[in-house]
Amino acid sequence: MQRDVNALLDAIHLPLCRPEYQPKDGSTFCNKYVAEVCAAYGFKGMNDLLANEIIELISGSTNWSEVPLDKCQDLANAGSLVVACLRGEPHGHVNVICPGKPKTSGRWGSVPSCANVGKDVFIGKGINWAFSDLPRFFAWRPSLV
Repeated sequence: MQRDVNALLDAIHLPLCRPEYQPKDGSTFCNKYVAEVCAAYGFKGMNDLLANEIIELISGSTNWSEVPLDKCQDLANAGSLVVACLRGEPHGHVNVICPGKPKTSGRWGSVPSCANVGKDVFIGKGINWAFSDLPRFFAWRPSLV
């Protein structure tokens, strides 16, 4: 798949405001949202996985490459699919880096914008609003060409 920023924006935006992705009774649905975005952009195989399982899948896959924090926003702006992830117990957290302008974090400096489903559902804020610790970032390799 070639990079296509418009297809990436559609994949990110279309499911974001669905009621099923709002937190409910202490449960959050980052895993389902990220799985849907990835499937819409061409990567299938995350259905029914929890966040930590998604992290294990992409961190061990040759279809995904770990990328540094300072490259994430440029990749997303060019149409590459980038997932931010942080393992946790009992559950981790995952979200998608979205095209946009970098944001400033007092903890991490310049950070990429993200689409987040979790305790808070939002788009366009920096990753510092979604993660308590700096996450790892993985780009889907077919979207890098």
